[in-house]
Amino acid sequence: MPKTEQSQQNERLKHTIRNRRSIRSFKPETVPSEVILDMLETAVYAPNHRLTEPWRFIYAASEAGKAKLADSYVSFFKKIKDDFNEEKEQNMRKNLSAVPGFLLVVLKEDENEFTRNDDFAALSGMIQNLQLLAHENGIGMVWKSGRIMYDKQMHQDFGLADNERFAAIIQTGYPDEQPKAKERTPAKSLFTEL
Repeated sequence: MPKTEQSQQNERLKHTIRNRRSIRSFKPETVPSEVILDMLETAVYAPNHRLTEPWRFIYAASEAGKAKLADSYVSFFKKIKDDFNEEKEQNMRKNLSAVPGFLLVVLKEDENEFTRNDDFAALSGMIQNLQLLAHENGIGMVWKSGRIMYDKQMHQDFGLADNERFAAIIQTGYPDEQPKAKERTPAKSLFTEL
């Protein structure tokens, strides 16, 4: 490959990494499942020690799928918040229904602590791959986490095995707006040479 072409590819990659944003406001159109699956087919090439491939995916983009997810959220928040009233429930359902799709990333948890740590690191790399591919395809995503991902009832609702948990709930859709970049600490101020 000629050096100028390689330089252009490097600059394009840098641009993609630096300009990807977490998108929280979406157009109503749903990203087709085949588009999500196509990106996942590449994203799973993340570095993965011992090639454990500790992930699987559930895509909730239909009205029924999103309603099931909303039911799990409502059930969870009713358990943990005493002030979770009818108004808060309706607001939560409205906010969740406004998201075109949810990619639930399931992590298989190994019994060995070191393998679990390696697997979560691999899964995180896979999600970053997915987000970069999505950005390149004009698709927005935001990686959501929180206590709900450890809720056993939600695990049962979505058919997770005893050794599985949710590692991410990725809201997905076509961006309605693109947030501005936030400053990052320069790597040179965090870099030590021995």
